[in-house]
Amino acid sequence: MNNSYKQRKCPPGLNSTYFLLLILILVSSTTFPLQAAYQNPILNVLLVDSSAGLFISNPKGLTLSRNGTVIGSAEQVMITPDSPHRLLINKKLKNKGVITITTTGETSVLNLDSHLKRRYLGTFTIKPFKGGLHLINHIPTESYLEGVLNAEISTRWHMEVVKAQAVISRTFALFKRQKQSQQPWHLSADHFDQVYKGTDIADERGKSAILATTGIVVGFRGQLAQTFYHSNCGGMTADPGNVWQYKLPYLKIREVPFGNKDPRYHWQATIKNREMVRIFKSAGIPINHVGTLAISKRTRSNRVHELTITGSTSHTLSGNGFRKAAGYKRIQSLLFNINRIPEGFQFRGTGNGHGVGLSQWSAKEMAEEGYKYHEILYYFYEGIELMRHQE
Repeated sequence: MNNSYKQRKCPPGLNSTYFLLLILILVSSTTFPLQAAYQNPILNVLLVDSSAGLFISNPKGLTLSRNGTVIGSAEQVMITPDSPHRLLINKKLKNKGVITITTTGETSVLNLDSHLKRRYLGTFTIKPFKGGLHLINHIPTESYLEGVLNAEISTRWHMEVVKAQAVISRTFALFKRQKQSQQPWHLSADHFDQVYKGTDIADERGKSAILATTGIVVGFRGQLAQTFYHSNCGGMTADPGNVWQYKLPYLKIREVPFGNKDPRYHWQATIKNREMVRIFKSAGIPINHVGTLAISKRTRSNRVHELTITGSTSHTLSGNGFRKAAGYKRIQSLLFNINRIPEGFQFRGTGNGHGVGLSQWSAKEMAEEGYKYHEILYYFYEGIELMRHQE
């Protein structure tokens, strides 16, 4: 971004406040060309798959409706599944189809399966399905981000990396909204999309970062980019073609000399022989003994692409398949080596996550060294542009 206005002086006779305002308008228009006002689109977020039901409360009141017709109001309500097409309200009133709940302020939601309680803004729909119900939160994008930032990073980090995270999380959500526009929900609230925990984790630093970047998204050739990100690339980012079998021109392999201050940058894990057999069986490999385990192929980013397992027979398994079967928390990344030990196998690696896109711990270090949020984004997403989102 062009910040050269900071060096300019106010011409004689021109009110300094007016001049500063004029310059800010000019800089803003050159950075983000004049467009229609940002609309803060509504996101539909799947919060809960519950077989037991929900307890929902709000001291400001809840209004329940079906097909646009109000069917009741209360400060608290229990909704449980009754059949694939029906819901029970307070264990007695049967409702066929979808229930909509409108309200204001914070609404508490208790999942009767997990007994996990969280608070959310926005409105809700509850859909029955065979074996349970879906709870969907309808919330403006900027409010949604307040429940994401502290789940994906820490807002105590440098403000420039918090801003960068706000931009990529906004872009990620709006891309999914566009892609899933005909589906009941655009994205889920768990790690399969972005972790979203509602107002319980919102704070002023996060809100400040969101406000400072309101409506700003990562674009590529005028379209929303897929802003994948992960915890730590271990020194080199990955090609999405090796993770999801498709390539994106703005997500390329690059060496990243930041991020090794992460306390989990170096990791190791030991998997015993018997457990290794169980892991391979869960991955569809019928083996009763693991004699050797070797890395037979690596990607251009040096990640494990294929493993060869030998016992009474020989088999191969993709690196992604192995990591999924062994557990993402145990095998933090595919940047690893293997040592055979008497009781099993020892894995030593670097990084955390799939390695595609922005590396959060690397971005944290960059911000601490003086990089601005837009410079961080340009570093990890090649050839992109920052723009205001438009419908």
